[in-house]
Amino acid sequence: MTDTRPTFSRLTEGKATQSWRAALPAIVVVVAFVALIAYLASSVSTYSQRWMSAVRESQEARNQAEGMSRQIAQLQKDAAMLKSAGRTTVILEAADKKTKSWAAATWGELADGKTFMRVSAYGLDDKAEGKAYHAWFKPLSGDPIDLGDLDPDQNGSGFTTASELPAVDQGKSIVLTLDASGAKQPGDVVAQVDLPKLTPSAKPPPAEPAGQAKPDNTSQQMHQAGK
Repeated sequence: MTDTRPTFSRLTEGKATQSWRAALPAIVVVVAFVALIAYLASSVSTYSQRWMSAVRESQEARNQAEGMSRQIAQLQKDAAMLKSAGRTTVILEAADKKTKSWAAATWGELADGKTFMRVSAYGLDDKAEGKAYHAWFKPLSGDPIDLGDLDPDQNGSGFTTASELPAVDQGKSIVLTLDASGAKQPGDVVAQVDLPKLTPSAKPPPAEPAGQAKPDNTSQQMHQAGK
């Protein structure tokens, strides 16, 4: 007679199949949740990279705009200096009467009360190696200010200009020297002249009182438009 009772292996196989079927929806949910988290993380990373890129581009654009504004301001200042005859022009006479070197310096005011100076030198000898012609502005107080190098051409003529100098009542003298390249103080004097005492005509803009806020014209216009 045949034994038809279920064996132990059949009982366990049936339970295992039912367990996997019961757990299948939970597995699908977990996989979907993990995929969603990965997608969100990827999206956040992408948006973060885009935001950082936008910030960098904005900063670069701001830096370029600021650089252009400075260049425009400098060009406007240079144009004002070229158009101005200055307050006075002085002649720098040679320190050694045997030399033919001399220079002319035009001293003028800017709108902010600062001054500029144009120095044109003539009859300059060939400079020795490692040497350079410099023009120096000596104020009433403080260290001499280097106005720049004068590089003589084939005719022995050189030129330099400088701005942001002290006011016209703060100058003492102008000196043309032959110095070592990169000198911080005047060297051998080629020509010089004392500056006249002048009265400033340009007034610097008044300083704003501390703690006082500027009027917001934009908000006033918006308020008037809303009436």
